[in-house]
Amino acid sequence: MKNWLSKLLVITLASAVFVSCKKDETRAVVSVGDPATLSATSTTLVLDSSAANRNNTVVTFNWTPAEFGYPAGIKYTLQIAKSGTNFANAREFTFDGGLQKAFTHAELNQEVILAGLAPGSNGTVEARVRSTVSAKVDTIYSNKLTLTVKPYLVIINYPSLWVPGDYQGWSPNTAPKISSVFANGQYEGYVNIPAGGTYQFKFTSDPDWNHTNYGYATGATSGNDASGTLSTSGSAGNLYVPVAGYFRMKANVPALTWSVTKTTWSLIGDFNGWGADVAMTYNPATQVWTGTINPAAAGGFKFRANNNWPINFGDNGANGSLEYDGSNINITPGAHTITLDLHIPGNYTYTIQ
Repeated sequence: MKNWLSKLLVITLASAVFVSCKKDETRAVVSVGDPATLSATSTTLVLDSSAANRNNTVVTFNWTPAEFGYPAGIKYTLQIAKSGTNFANAREFTFDGGLQKAFTHAELNQEVILAGLAPGSNGTVEARVRSTVSAKVDTIYSNKLTLTVKPYLVIINYPSLWVPGDYQGWSPNTAPKISSVFANGQYEGYVNIPAGGTYQFKFTSDPDWNHTNYGYATGATSGNDASGTLSTSGSAGNLYVPVAGYFRMKANVPALTWSVTKTTWSLIGDFNGWGADVAMTYNPATQVWTGTINPAAAGGFKFRANNNWPINFGDNGANGSLEYDGSNINITPGAHTITLDLHIPGNYTYTIQ
């Protein structure tokens, strides 16, 4: 009897070990199946900054569930990137299981500008959905959508001085402005003063003559430029430039100083070996400078004034907004018409067509 029980115990233990081994050998097998399918409610979008529309939905992206071969917690990432970049530096929006993302005019405007589209002109971006479940399982991507989008320029209204003069009828409320980007009393901007007249002007703290007016205290000219000190006296004379031209104007209110520098603008970059500048032409009707280049290969370029480097613009962040001494602007091979827009102080932009 004892011997029989011992044999039964051995058989039971062996069976348990066998079952245990079978369980240890069981593995979850994940097969990559169908990726998500992406669609959008519209693929041609003109973004609107008006108060009536900027917070309204302009487009909604929808996608079908991806299939990984078993029920899984799938993480979806909607990617948006400038066309031709192969989704490098894509804008990304991640969802745990979500199948939809809506954008307002204002939201999409910010994203496409950060992706590299220039305000005020049509550009294209690409969108796709990345689906993942684990670092051990291959990522799959949806189809790619191409969207044509025209973003708008986000205008920042910095503290400003107005620049009325005889060139525009001494009317402060219709005069161009120079602005203080850092709100520190130091103002800067660009003003076109056409030929004819006396080339005289003043700075006003408001778009009228009823507040602080800044006139001439002392001044000197050097070539096409002028500088000096300001006076707030009601009897102060007018400021002036010696000739017609497109001027960078600066005013330091705490120090009561002013200066103007006549500028012409040009393009320089890899396309010409950073050598002979390509001149740009100013159009007073559109208030922009225009130039054409035809690079043989991809490269970078910048804008600079007076064929020299003291005043130059690049684009930090590749978002269509210009900064002094900024990064080189990327351009593809082929003929391009390029515009430079400096007429809104502190909001300097460009386009590439």
